[in-house]
Amino acid sequence: MVELLPADLEESARTTQALQRRREVRSAKDLLRLVLAYALCDWSLRLVGAWVLLIGLGNLSDVAVLKRLRAARKWLGQLLATWLVSCHLTANLPDVRLRIVDATTISQPGSQGTDWRVHLSFNVGQLCLDGIEVTDGSGGETLARFSFQAEDITIADRGYALRPGMGSALVTGSRLVVRIGWRTLPLWDDEVGTRLDLLAWLRSIPATHPAQREVWLQTPEGLYPLRLVACRLSDQAAEAARRHIRRCASRKGRMPKPKTLEAAAYFMVVTNLAAEIWSAEQVLALYRIRWQVELAIKRLKGIWQLDHLRAKGPDLAQTYLLGKLLGALLGDALTGKVREGLPEWFGETLRPVSLWRLQCLWSGWVRRAVAGWISLGAILKSLPRLQRYLRDSPRKKRGQQLAYALDWLQRLNGTAEQEVSLTMKAFTEYEMVLS
Repeated sequence: MVELLPADLEESARTTQALQRRREVRSAKDLLRLVLAYALCDWSLRLVGAWVLLIGLGNLSDVAVLKRLRAARKWLGQLLATWLVSCHLTANLPDVRLRIVDATTISQPGSQGTDWRVHLSFNVGQLCLDGIEVTDGSGGETLARFSFQAEDITIADRGYALRPGMGSALVTGSRLVVRIGWRTLPLWDDEVGTRLDLLAWLRSIPATHPAQREVWLQTPEGLYPLRLVACRLSDQAAEAARRHIRRCASRKGRMPKPKTLEAAAYFMVVTNLAAEIWSAEQVLALYRIRWQVELAIKRLKGIWQLDHLRAKGPDLAQTYLLGKLLGALLGDALTGKVREGLPEWFGETLRPVSLWRLQCLWSGWVRRAVAGWISLGAILKSLPRLQRYLRDSPRKKRGQQLAYALDWLQRLNGTAEQEVSLTMKAFTEYEMVLS
């Protein structure tokens, strides 16, 4: 598994100070295994310490494991960045690289809001992630987080319809297909700066086929011509969109504006794809591929369990998320090997290959490769040394229910004349604890 990584683990661990004193954890490979055991196997710090002892990796307390995981955050970020850059440079890219960008939110234990946001770029041609950034909850969606080249075609939803981010992509000559709302992105009718009345134009488009027109977008990088493509939704789809708008407004204690409900009957995108090559119908069909990034996020959360965050501290939480993403990149690399060996699987439309099943296969293999095999005899033989991990620490506060049960069972061994009263008292105390 280490051979799949493009970076020099020892050098990167040394430069990022992830591995300073080589006590117990003696190499960068062992440190990476420790990180992946915590992130991919979803073990607690004490269980990770017990596992380290069982496989002979070292003798670490849960606090020592915590310190090493916190210190590995910067190192994991560098590993991910090096991997993504090397994969982009070594890939046999076609004339056009089709990318889809999106973000997903992560909540820490006990939180009802967004604590972390993972920004992703999915390469449709290579069927892998080629851009990753992890931010806190305040890190919004913007195209400025990704690098662009002239041969790129990037697809994004309405969250990315922002002038600064779109300007950072347009200045590179990259091509965009971005969905917009009726008032999220101000468009000009001409180069002079006349604001386009979007709703008035939407009312004039036919119901049978898409319509398009030239518009202008003012960005911090300059003024760029774009093509506005729109179509009417069916009555069922429009009504479903209006119900969603009303439901979201109701949760916020608001009433939706009439213009918002009217604009819900239309689907709109802006693009700088050449009109002589890409018709309006083809642009809308291209945008439908955006669902692939939703499936990639579903695989991250459903298979790699990216949203099962258990840490609250920022350093440990980032180590956990980066470890999960590193495992997902390992899965993408293994899928790439299958694609090289069996290209006919990925070109078949009648029986297409299932990326979900492939990722399930790789996730199981990666977890087994990290955890290793530990026999039952080895576990039973090591139990005396594992008591520091498997037994609770002395507590000044209320103990666990098992401790209470043992306590009143011991008190049942009192004198015969006190047996009934002690039993009733113990049961009463135990019921109060359970309640």
